[in-house]
Amino acid sequence: MKEARLDVSNLAFAYDGALAVRDVSLSVRPGEIVALLGANGAGKSTTVRMIAGVLRPQKGDIRFNGEALTGAPSHHVVRRGITLVPEGRLVFPQMTVMENLQLGAHIKERSAVAGLVEKAFGLFPRLGERRSQLAGSMSGGEQQMLAIARGLMAEPRLIILDEPSLGLMPTVTQEMFRLIETVNESGIGVLLVEQNLHQSLRIAHRGYVLEKGAVVLAGTGEELLADAYVQRAFLGR
Repeated sequence: MKEARLDVSNLAFAYDGALAVRDVSLSVRPGEIVALLGANGAGKSTTVRMIAGVLRPQKGDIRFNGEALTGAPSHHVVRRGITLVPEGRLVFPQMTVMENLQLGAHIKERSAVAGLVEKAFGLFPRLGERRSQLAGSMSGGEQQMLAIARGLMAEPRLIILDEPSLGLMPTVTQEMFRLIETVNESGIGVLLVEQNLHQSLRIAHRGYVLEKGAVVLAGTGEELLADAYVQRAFLGR
């Protein structure tokens, strides 16, 4: 798999004149897990939706492996190798696991789909056991696995995960973070949006902390975990 680098410079976006993101700059180097952290409403989801082509930046520059993607529509961004797994899982509940995965491969040649499905089942064996089950009848953790597996069906070089642990029990959350590490070890870069700072920074190579739409801290996962501001503001220490 060809590795690729994401470079984002000075992104800004406002909803009805209210600035949600201001001058956000970040990067994801080839093969990294980068955490984008902050409280609810800090601008994390808005930032990644601009990167994924769901929202059009009002200012700034997005480049992937040197290619300009600023303002490109989401289908173009997916074809260039970036997939967004949105907050809330958003699997199709009345469709089976297999049907959800096949939809994730809509940009691929039909002849490649079966191989991609088996690759997904190799990463997520539980999904293989439930291939004929309706997605809506599965647990929250299983639906999150399916959402990530569906995102991988497009063979991205960078996957953006927006709040993958949201609403999951602690034991399931730990499993989810282990699966994210496994995805990364397969050669895929990960931009991880999370409110769970502790778990995120334990697996992240680097991270950025957003507050009121702006980056207020950046560093390695270890540096941010040890930072007094992070401990006070987010970890209650």
